[in-house]
Amino acid sequence: MPKNGAYWLCEFRGLQIDYWCGKCEKRGSSLGDDLLARFPDQPMPSLLHGLAAELGCDRGPNAPFNDKCYLRYEKSGEDALGIRTNPNKPDHLRTLGELQQYHQLFALCPECKRRKPISRWDIERKHGKDLTLGRLASFMRCKCGHKGAQLIVGNMSR
Repeated sequence: MPKNGAYWLCEFRGLQIDYWCGKCEKRGSSLGDDLLARFPDQPMPSLLHGLAAELGCDRGPNAPFNDKCYLRYEKSGEDALGIRTNPNKPDHLRTLGELQQYHQLFALCPECKRRKPISRWDIERKHGKDLTLGRLASFMRCKCGHKGAQLIVGNMSR
């Protein structure tokens, strides 16, 4: 898990780090241990400025917005460290208990296109947290008489 939102250089000991610039098309590659010898331990996004200077890029953090250095890492932190992330489930396989506090459910009738917010907390109290959204959608009936609905997971406004 990244510390304070970013991976740090010390987490890449013994790993190959490849980087490239999309503007000047320069490439570089170093081991994490070699980078630790040349730079202090720092977040990986901050390290890009030092790597750009080593490649000879004069576009630093104070350059104009449209002329900033475009140095990026070849792999994401998760890929480089070998961390497997769980892909998100499709909405119809998610359960009510898997939804976050800020999620809101909307029902959309495929027949008349009526869209209505649903009180997921009432449904969860009545049917439990293990009810999948696909099963819930099949139970719904619109005022136009059509059975079944498309459920949309959205975020509540702040």
